[in-house]
Amino acid sequence: MEWTGGAVAGTSATEQEFVLEVEGRTVPGVLWRPLTGAGPWPLVLLGHGGALHKRSDYIVALAKRLARAGMASAAIDAAGHGARLPGGGTDFQKLWDERQARRDRGELPDETENMVADWKATLDALQHVEGLAGPAGYWGLSMGTLFGLPFVAAEPRIQVAVFGLMGIAPAPTGNAWLERIRTRLGADAARIDLPVLMLIQRDDELVPFENAIALFDALKTRDKRLHLNPGRHVEVPREEFDHSAAFLAQHLMAER
Repeated sequence: MEWTGGAVAGTSATEQEFVLEVEGRTVPGVLWRPLTGAGPWPLVLLGHGGALHKRSDYIVALAKRLARAGMASAAIDAAGHGARLPGGGTDFQKLWDERQARRDRGELPDETENMVADWKATLDALQHVEGLAGPAGYWGLSMGTLFGLPFVAAEPRIQVAVFGLMGIAPAPTGNAWLERIRTRLGADAARIDLPVLMLIQRDDELVPFENAIALFDALKTRDKRLHLNPGRHVEVPREEFDHSAAFLAQHLMAER
């Protein structure tokens, strides 16, 4: 891991950018640490949504919430997102339209295995950073669940997770890309046996309600809870981010 700049102290957290080389891929990331205390702090890995990036507003806001609660956090740009793209990949609408068109044509590559490897390498590297040897959790909605759930299923160091805004079709869809999601997520959900909070939007225009419930039901763990709110895909209520931070703290801070 290489730091790409010095640590910058803000009003709620200290942040520092880094890059990793993983199997020939350059993985850019950012680490947030609490302003006070020497650790070891729990570490929460944050997965961003489709067509977004590691510094999306809600990711940064959640990182600051976690820092105020005494937890460190880190986010990386997913494959084909953010600083992995020319120009930094910050034009949301352009990237979203391109991804939707490629998905509808069945042309989106399956980056799941690469992202699992990237997250594992990120956790490996960060747990060697001073103050970050504590327990670890995961938080990711939408594409953050699409890639994060398989990672959590494959990573025994993760002790608690928040998922949401993703589902598995209860019946074949005819779309090859969606079928891959259905098969992979269903199989990986059946391997997850740790505390999980899942966030669902009742009026989600991208993930049908019944598909989200099917994913929740597929989770092996009995220690799971579901928060359901009205609204569209991007209308997750602000208080759910507070609930997420509290849920993660409940399980990770007790380990200190």
